[in-house]
Amino acid sequence: MSHQHHIDRPDGSRIAYSVSGATQGTPLILSNSLATDARMWEKVLPDLQAKYRVITYDTRGHGQSVCAAGQPTLSDLAQDLMAVLDAAGAQKALLAGVSLGGMTGMTLALEHPERLLGLMACNCRARINAEGIAGWDQRVELFTNQGIEALVPATLERWFAADVRANDAALMQRMADIIRTTTLPGYVSCVNAIKGMAMHDRLQQIQLPVLYLAGAQDGGAPVSEMQAMAGEVKGSRCEVLDPCGHITPMQRPQDFVSLLNGFIAQLG
Repeated sequence: MSHQHHIDRPDGSRIAYSVSGATQGTPLILSNSLATDARMWEKVLPDLQAKYRVITYDTRGHGQSVCAAGQPTLSDLAQDLMAVLDAAGAQKALLAGVSLGGMTGMTLALEHPERLLGLMACNCRARINAEGIAGWDQRVELFTNQGIEALVPATLERWFAADVRANDAALMQRMADIIRTTTLPGYVSCVNAIKGMAMHDRLQQIQLPVLYLAGAQDGGAPVSEMQAMAGEVKGSRCEVLDPCGHITPMQRPQDFVSLLNGFIAQLG
């Protein structure tokens, strides 16, 4: 049984988090993608709760978390994650993050590796180019002028292959419902953090075990980019799920859990 808690951050943001699962299990913290919240883990939580002490939270401006005015960086988001670990009484934890959550995880691995036992970085990037920044600016403009509903179709198209969108109406409806709860301040703030991302050339500094997980049909984080990231981190590897889009724990939950369990088992 989990109960939601809140922590207040120095800048006025408020982070919602929950702790559930095996009381004596290894701490495992899950970090959500942009435009989702802790509900994106709902298909994998039952299996993970059976083995681990699971900590979920909503990134600032998403779900039940509140985003303060300003322009947070990925370092700020990593500080939020550390504050959640502190509040949950976890000195060290395994971290699994998708998209923005994976970027937050890599930032933490670079800046505060002492807090991590290992990192599973899924469907994410470590660098951004001018074309990518322009794409984010267009999406922010669309959200600002027309509301979140205007972003839903294009987001699902970027996240999931055409056959999945056509054949899994329940998944598409669930993801659309989750996307619709994203606030404009939260979206804009986290997009600004993504636009400032420049980690790729520093990845070789990561000394922690890292498992990269890519989706073969992911329009947001191409396999080639994730394989290049894995090539920068000594001892890491990149697994590819095919078929799979951007939100791996929702589209391929059993494989996600299996890969995470295998990775943790290798850590000893």
